Order: sequence, then structure tokens, then C-alpha cells
Amino acid sequence: MKYLTSALSLAAAVIAQSPTAMAQDASAKAREMFIKADTNQDGALSLEEWKAAGRRDRGFAMIDADKDGKITPDELRAAAAKRGK
Repeated sequence: MKYLTSALSLAAAVIAQSPTAMAQDASAKAREMFIKADTNQDGALSLEEWKAAGRRDRGFAMIDADKDGKITPDELRAAAAKRGK
């Protein structure tokens, strides 16, 4: 019974969370992942940092909109918006 009560409480919390709050959570998680991958802390991801984070070359090329060899947070946001996420 205790397990069921805990599960129902968790489910209610998830359902009650607004879409805005969920988007903020996703945004915070993405920001955290970006900071972790940006090992030289220059505010952008190089291809080497991108690959070290477990990403593929092809994705890098698609997101690097200005083709300067780095991905900025703005480019990531634009790519996510384009994909509808």
C-alpha cells in the first residue's frame, strides 16, 4: 500500500506539472549537458567536444548553422525549435 501511495503521489506531481515547468526542466537539463560537454569553457562546442559527449559528426554538421566549426547554445536552440522540441 505504501508503494502504491508513493507511485500515485509521483504520478499526480508529474500530471500537475505545467507544460511551461516541463519545458524549463528540459531547458535546465540541456544547459547542464552543454556546460559539461564544453570542456574548455569557451561557451561553444567544438567537434571534438561534441564527439567526446557521445554525439555523431553528422549531427554537428546539421546544427552548426554558420559552419564556423562550433556549436553555440543559440544554434542548439534553433535546431531544437526546428525539430519541434
